[in-house]
Amino acid sequence: MTLDPAQRAGLERARAIAIARREFDIGGDSVVIDVMPFGVVVRDTERACVVVSSKDLAVLGGVLVWIDREKLSDVQLVAEHHASIHARRALRLAPEITMWELSADRVARAAPEPLAELAPAPVAVSEIVALIEKSGADAVVEDGIVRAEVAGLEVGRVVDSPEGPRLEVGVGRFDREAAALLHGGRHADQALADVITQVSEHRQGGAVSHAVNRIGRERWLRTMVRDDPGLAGVEAPTEIDPVPPRSSLLDSGPAALIGTRNGGRALVACSVGVDLGLVPELSDLAERHEVDEICVVLPARDHFGFLDVLLARLASSTEIISIDPPWVD
Repeated sequence: MTLDPAQRAGLERARAIAIARREFDIGGDSVVIDVMPFGVVVRDTERACVVVSSKDLAVLGGVLVWIDREKLSDVQLVAEHHASIHARRALRLAPEITMWELSADRVARAAPEPLAELAPAPVAVSEIVALIEKSGADAVVEDGIVRAEVAGLEVGRVVDSPEGPRLEVGVGRFDREAAALLHGGRHADQALADVITQVSEHRQGGAVSHAVNRIGRERWLRTMVRDDPGLAGVEAPTEIDPVPPRSSLLDSGPAALIGTRNGGRALVACSVGVDLGLVPELSDLAERHEVDEICVVLPARDHFGFLDVLLARLASSTEIISIDPPWVD
């Protein structure tokens, strides 16, 4: 039987109360229970237990915003998913958090998960990369995959086949599969040229809002910074992989580069909208690339006060640069 949202919320509330009482002795007449966007909070006058059932890695950012607002110094965070990743990030960002993993209503301390090794660069793809660049698209290598991109939007990618690496053309997996079925005998360079023409119309300065330019806007900003490093005051910026890898074209999150700034190694992260997962992911990227400073580039309207507070938790010096986005909403 499928539970409706109200039933599920009631069960999660009851579970959180039971966990707080059983595992952390938080209960009694003074206890306060709040259902927050990131999970269920059970707290007394001194301590808090937060039980999170969401699979979204951004929930840690929401917890941090709440902790800063409530000025708490002792928080037991119990996560049903990604507890080891949250533990790794909380270790750097939030010493007031003790991280726990929830599995079948059993609670155990969560061990921080080490950062995964970078995926190896693909081999034997130089001819395809040359084709992509000749067509006018960018050849971007990320998570061991070669993608053809137009202003940060994927319009093709290199995939393995029995005959060796080949270029599939299309915006996202379903578009690529449809193109392969309908135009299987067409040369990849012709198909890529057509897609680039269609997409470029919507991925340029002043383009009005359209489905094609509402996807991957943070990657669009990254392309702008790569092509005009002065926007972020950085030299020789190069794209880097996200942490964790994107699972689909619609995944949002910081799009980052590494370059030189003020004589040191700088991480430049482009972000759009309200992204509570931004700072937790920046903590991973800063550790992986051993940076001296972090620069966040975003549209001026997306510079919210909570972001300054969260950035202060990072070990590296930080700066926010607001720019005018190329799209028009």
